[in-house]
Amino acid sequence: MSFTKAFEDLFKSFYELIASIFSTFYHILQAFLNAIINFFTGIVNLTADVFSGVVDVVGGVGKFVLVMSAGNIVIIGIIVGGGYAYTRYTTHGRQVAAGKKTA
Repeated sequence: MSFTKAFEDLFKSFYELIASIFSTFYHILQAFLNAIINFFTGIVNLTADVFSGVVDVVGGVGKFVLVMSAGNIVIIGIIVGGGYAYTRYTTHGRQVAAGKKTA
């Protein structure tokens, strides 16, 4: 009786070993496929969030420009004046002398 029980336990151990190997392989494959799927769904979510943010920004700028209050007009004037001054006074045709020392 003990001899047959020993063989039974031996074969049961081999079965559990092989089942464990297949189970491990299955879980690794499943985790790998889930990682690939999550990567591509993450790209789709990122793209959707970026476009949603762009729409929010454009809507905010549109509201800022279209709802012309006095404060908005002043801010837009400052931005336009700064842009004009930048383009007017940086086009002298001379190159910037970087690191030039005055003695």
